[in-house]
Parts: sequence; structure tokens; C-alpha cells
Amino acid sequence: MSAEDTQNTSAERFERLVERDTTPGRSGRETFGAALALLALLVGLPVALLVLSGPPPVPHGLPGMRELAQQLSAEDVVSVLVAVVWLSWLFFVVCVALEVVAARRGGLATRVPLGGPFQRLARVLIGALLLSGIVAGPAQAAAPVEAPVQAPSTSVGLSQASMDAQIQQLDDLVDERAEAAAAEATADEAGHLSYTVKAPVDGYHDNLWDIADRHLGDGRRYTEIYELNKDREQPDGRHLELARLIQPGWELVMPDDATGLERVAPAPAPVEAPSTPAPDTTVAADDVAADQGVFDAVGDWPAGSGVLAATVLGALLLVRRRRVGRRPDDDARAIEADLRVAATVDRIDLLDAALRRLAAACRRAGVVPPAVYAVQLDDDSVELLLSPGAPVGVEGWSVHDEGRRWRAERADLDLESSVTDAVPYPALVSLGVDVEGRDVLVDLESAGGIVAIGGSLPVAEQVASSLAIQAATAPWADAVRVTASALPVGIADIEVERLQVVDDLGPELAPLAEHVAALPEDVLQGRVGRRAAASSRLVVSGDVPPVDVADRLGQLAGGGARSLSVVVVGDHAAARWRIRVDDQGNLELPQLGLTVTANRLGAEQVESVADLFVSGREPDPDTDRPKLPAIARDVDDAAWATAPRRVAVLGRVVVQGVDAEVPRIDQSTEIVAYLALHPEGVHPNLVSAAVWPRGVTSDVLEAAIGRARDWLGTDVDGTHLLREDAEGRLSLADAVVCDWHAVVSLLHQARKSARLAGETDLLRRALMFVRGEPFDRVPRGRYAWVARDDVPRTAARVVIDAAERLIQILGGDPGGAAQAAESGLLVAPGHQPLWRSLLRARFETEGVPGVHRTLEEMGQALSGLPLDAETEALIDELLPPTPEVAHA
Repeated sequence: MSAEDTQNTSAERFERLVERDTTPGRSGRETFGAALALLALLVGLPVALLVLSGPPPVPHGLPGMRELAQQLSAEDVVSVLVAVVWLSWLFFVVCVALEVVAARRGGLATRVPLGGPFQRLARVLIGALLLSGIVAGPAQAAAPVEAPVQAPSTSVGLSQASMDAQIQQLDDLVDERAEAAAAEATADEAGHLSYTVKAPVDGYHDNLWDIADRHLGDGRRYTEIYELNKDREQPDGRHLELARLIQPGWELVMPDDATGLERVAPAPAPVEAPSTPAPDTTVAADDVAADQGVFDAVGDWPAGSGVLAATVLGALLLVRRRRVGRRPDDDARAIEADLRVAATVDRIDLLDAALRRLAAACRRAGVVPPAVYAVQLDDDSVELLLSPGAPVGVEGWSVHDEGRRWRAERADLDLESSVTDAVPYPALVSLGVDVEGRDVLVDLESAGGIVAIGGSLPVAEQVASSLAIQAATAPWADAVRVTASALPVGIADIEVERLQVVDDLGPELAPLAEHVAALPEDVLQGRVGRRAAASSRLVVSGDVPPVDVADRLGQLAGGGARSLSVVVVGDHAAARWRIRVDDQGNLELPQLGLTVTANRLGAEQVESVADLFVSGREPDPDTDRPKLPAIARDVDDAAWATAPRRVAVLGRVVVQGVDAEVPRIDQSTEIVAYLALHPEGVHPNLVSAAVWPRGVTSDVLEAAIGRARDWLGTDVDGTHLLREDAEGRLSLADAVVCDWHAVVSLLHQARKSARLAGETDLLRRALMFVRGEPFDRVPRGRYAWVARDDVPRTAARVVIDAAERLIQILGGDPGGAAQAAESGLLVAPGHQPLWRSLLRARFETEGVPGVHRTLEEMGQALSGLPLDAETEALIDELLPPTPEVAHA
């Protein structure tokens, strides 16, 4: 590409950024043309047909066999053609009528069977008339349009550097306007119900009529939504001018009687500026949405359930560490993508680490952990709510409100060091999030009796389901055993070791009584040290058990040991805490003064989560060697070594060969990684749906793709490495190589190799690409699309097979076998067959010390997962039970 072509391309992009379709007179010309074309088609065409051929040919009966057998004359052919034109005109009139009706109600017309080009033409013409108000609904009184931004003058002689600088300034201006508008909109919306316009899905576009129908019970009330929002500036700087024209990502204020929506929390109070200049922390509006929108509903996952999503996702990954199971079905992969977006993993890691350090600090100080009844958790701190207060704190915790609140900051905790002390409050569960976006957890053991969830009973059952699944999957609740009854049947399929599902709670009373009686009287004192494996029990019932069973449970839970918690749906006379939840999920616990948007899981969501766990436990139906994916890009390690840009996903995701110190690098990295794994090319809408699952405006999408294109750079011939074809599809140039494609290409060659030496070499070269688990430690809320594409599971399955095949070939080379096993374990740290291969290989090369070293590494990798019978048998074989070993 010449310098002039490059300048012209930049100038075109510059004009697109500046114009935004605001060229004076353009809308009027388009409207006049559309009106003229519609008039010609609706009136001019039938008039012309009447003049040229007379009235439309209307048959008066069915033709007989004689007429059908006759040869058509020229007059007959003309009559048929005229009839076809009349029918086409009539079909077009129907499409126009449907589009006009849809435009007046603020929605989109339903798809007309075989409508195709006729309906598209009608939609384009009616859409153009919308801009002038010729076709408009009752609420479409357009607000004044802002004057366009004055564009800097451009010329062919403008330098490329100057052009790029101006483009960057415009990009920054778009982002700044979006961020400012978002902040202003949030302030306006505070305390009101709010609806976020969804991104298009399968051709369906969100519209005011459907929004009103879903949340107000009557589509005709769309005019109320229009009146509330017509003067509000949206995050992309635009306004609601026509009731039909709304954009994904817009925030709409809703009438107070809308259902199924949440109220917007007030913005936090401004913080006094520091005396020294603060570093520049400005972020784009899309990054604000990604960071602050974690409490919005994500797909089928409920709003505010980030802690619940994180605990479920963590338990699922532990299941997958033990076995690389079969491919989940489409619905299960979709819910996993929602989990990955919603999960606040950083928060549960912070809470788990803070509580274990609290236990350690109390143990060192020789004091009992404080009596905590609730916890408030955000991204940066953990705050304990105490009763009674404890005015003297311990290391790592500051004391507030006369000892009724203890606070630990993330910045003050050494989260890198390992602490093995047990959490002193294993029965902590998250009820939901408060108006400030903090997760609010309560210690069910501190209730000292039955916790009853009332109000809307269907929603109460959803809350109870979330509590049961949380307690069975949270990392700090490893001492809890959950007994669930009368909850959605899918819970039984989750089958984590801490969860038991029963039909009748009556037979469980005796073992629960034995559990309570066997515990030491002062349980809190016992929690200072390492806690017993089964020292806390939680019973969750989707209804109120029979009177005798409920009374007995209340007696057991109300004992001094506080080691049993009971939650029931419905009311109970002896309940110590009474939680109330309404149809919208607003939850109140008056005894503690807590109000939150509740965590809840419906039966369908429970079923989808259960499918994920089932697929993780079940072996792949392909009992032979797994089928390799098709070769998307035929590259190898030589192509990787010489590529100017390299995308690595087998470990932590990185893009090599680019500037690592640029703004929003995580966002650009994800865009490039998505395109690298879809080399066939994808439409920008697919990139938008993958990288912004909650939806994003076209301006932000365009700016983000532009940043990624500039960051990735150009090829030797000056063309961009991130390309766009004539149809608008995005793809990467051949000069960008992905490690996954190289591995697949090498493994295909290995399977075709006729010589063991050649296969061995190819397998070794393929395994050299593995650096860790695929997409390891990705930023919070990103890369949800890898679950839908099933890339991590597929990569682990293929790499494990390659490692096991290489170990089989290298039977007489324990050193090479050990290296192959180590490579496979990088991608699947919990795969015990590979650990057994490593144990054998190191025993042959290092003897018993090598076995001990391997066992230590295996213990850390398995994270407490039980050993397979084959693994235990091998350890017994390699380490005979000598007194010295037994003592160790």
C-alpha cells in the first residue's frame, strides 16, 4: 500500500469518526429519496400496469386438462408475467403495512415468510421516513440534535503521523464523552429502576414495545419509557430521538411499577484529592462497564451473584482437574460463559485469605476469633460485623465503631504467602449485594436456630438453592457438609463431596444429633487451630419440614455448640432469623439490619450448572485417542519462531512482538486472541458479543478494534496485521501465528508419521509449546467465549494424549518420559495417570528421593483432591512401609 493510499484510508476513518452521519442536508436528501421511491412503488407501479395492460388478470375458475395441454401463446406469457408483477406489488404492500404498524408502536415488524428482499426494501424506506417524522409513533417528538463536532481540516498532504495523532485524539474524545455521559446518567438514574438495552441476538433487536411488554405488562406503555428518557444523554453521547431507534448499551430509566429490574445505586461520595499528583487512572467507558457492571445480570446468570458464580466455577475447575471429561452441551457451555463473566474470583480469594489469616493471627495472640455475624466484601477490603464488639484487634485488622467492625485491606494482606489455618466461620454464605455493590455474607451458625425465608415463596426457594450450592462449593466452607431437601432436582447431579440430597429429613435427625453431641463445647476455641474435617453441618429445605422434624432441628441448631445451621423456605414459629424476599429479589433481614439484592438460582439455572459438573465427571465418549481438531492454520514451530507477531494461549495469554506498555492492553489482547482462534474471519458483531457479553455501543467497539489494529501494527508491506475484508469480516494476517495452531499442525504430522523417530520428534516439538493451563489467570470477566468454543478442554485433552503417547514410545528412556509427563501436567495439573508416569520415571532415575519430591509436587497440584486407587497402589509399591517412611 502506498503512502497516499494509507493517508486516504486514515482520512476515511477520520471522516467516519467525525461525521457520525451528521452531514448537513444528508438526512433530508435521504428522506426525499425514500418518499419518492415508496410513492413510485406503491402508486406509480400499479398506475403504470393499469395503463399498459389494463386491470389485473383475475382468473374466474381453474383451467381444465385441455387448457393445460395447449401450448402457451405470447399473449399467455405476457399475462402470466403481468400477474406475477401484480402479486409482487401486493406482497410489497403487505410488507410496507407491517413495517408502518411496527414503526408506530416502536418495535420491529415480525419476519414475513418469503418476505426476503421485499421486507428489507420496505424496512429501509420506512426507516428513512422515520428520520423526518413522516412515519412516527405518538411519542416520537424528536429532541434537538447536538451540533456536530467541528472536524479539523484534512488534506492529502497531511502527514501520516499527524493524521494518526488526530485520530487518537478523536478516539480519546469519544471515550471521554462516553465516560462522562455514563457518570452523568448514573447520577440521574440513582434510586430509579433501570434497563440496559441488550445487544442484537440472532437478528432480534431490543425495542421499546417489547421492553414495555416484558417489564410493564403492556407494550403500549412504551410511550412512558420514551418520555422518561427522551432528554437524557446516553453513554455514547447520543439521545433518544425516535422511539424506535435505541442502541445496545443504553441505560433507560423505567417507571416505578416496572418488574424484574433493579434500582441504580447512588454514586459514591467524591474523595478528597491527594496533596501530591495522582497517577493517571483514566479509563474508557467500556472498561468502566467491564469493571463496574459486574453486578448486572449476565445472560442467564442472575444479577449480583458474582460470589456465587465464583464459588461454583472454582468447584467446577476442581472437578475438571481430576478428569478431563466430555464436551458439555450447548446450554451448559453457555451458562459456563455466563459464570466466567459474572464470577468475582478476586473477592472470594480475598475473603478466604483474610479469614485464614485472621485465624492465624488469633492463634498467635492466643485469643478466640471475634463473634462475627456478617461480612461486607468489596474488591479491596473485608469488613467483619461483630456482636458483641471486640475493641482489641489482632495483626492485620483495624478496629472501628467501638469494636463492632473489624476491617482488613487487600493492600495490607500478604496474599502470596500460604496460610493453612482453617476459616473460623465456615457457614458464611452470601445473601447478595447491597446498594454500594458490596457482597453481604452472614454466618448461619450465629443465628443460633432456624433461619426462615419468606415473602415470595418461588423466589425464596431460589435463594435457598443459592445458599445450599454456595455452602457446598465455597473454598472457606471446606468444613461444612450440606444436606438439601425439597430443592430443584438438578442439585443432586452437582454431586460435590460436601453436598447430600435427601427426600426426607426425618432419618437425618439422629446423625445430626450425634454430630452436635460429639463436638467440643467451645467450638470457637477449637477453631483457633486446624478444624476437624466435618465440624459444621447445614440443612437447607425448600419447604417447612413436618412439625416434629422442624422442632427437633430448631433444638439442635439452638444448642450452645453452634455447629448446625438450618434454613427453611416458609415461616416457622421458632425461627431466630426471618428473611423476607419479594418477586424482584429484594431481600431484607430485619434482625441484622441488612437489605440486599438477593443471590438466587432458578430450577433451569440449577440444571445447567449440574450439567457442567456431570460432563466434568463423565469420560469422553471417544475411548480411543481423541480426534484432533481440523487444521485451521497449517503452521509449525519454524513458522512460530520467525513470525513477527505471536499469540500464545497455552498458558497465560500473551501477544508477543508488540508494545507491552499501552492503555487497555487486556482488551486488545482478548480481541487479538479471539481473532487468532477464528482465522476464517468474523464479523465485528461477533467480536462484540464475545468480548462484551453485556453489550457495547458501536462507537466503543469501533474504537477498541481500532486500538487493537494500531497496537498489532503492520506487515512488511505496510498493510495492517488486523485486516477487514470487503464484507466487513475481521481476521489476522498470516504473519500472526498462534501456538495452538502450531501444536495441532505438529500433532497431525505426528499421527501421519510412518517412523517412530519422526513421530517422537514431532511430539516433543509440539509439547514444547505448553506453558501452563490454557488461558491461565485471565483478567476478571474476560474470555467467557472460550467456554462456548470449548478451547481449554479440547487443548487439555489433546496435549494429555500427546504426552501419554510420547511416554509410551519412550519406554526405555525414563528421563524423556519424565519430561513428557511434566509437559502434560502443565496443561492438566490434576491428571493422575500422568503423575503415575512421573512417579515411575523419577523412581528409575532418582530412586526414593525422586518419589518423595514428586509426591510433594503432586500434593500441591491436587489441592486436596483424593488419590485414585491406582495412584495409592503405586505409592505403596515404590515406597515400602519402612519405619522411617511411616514416621515421615
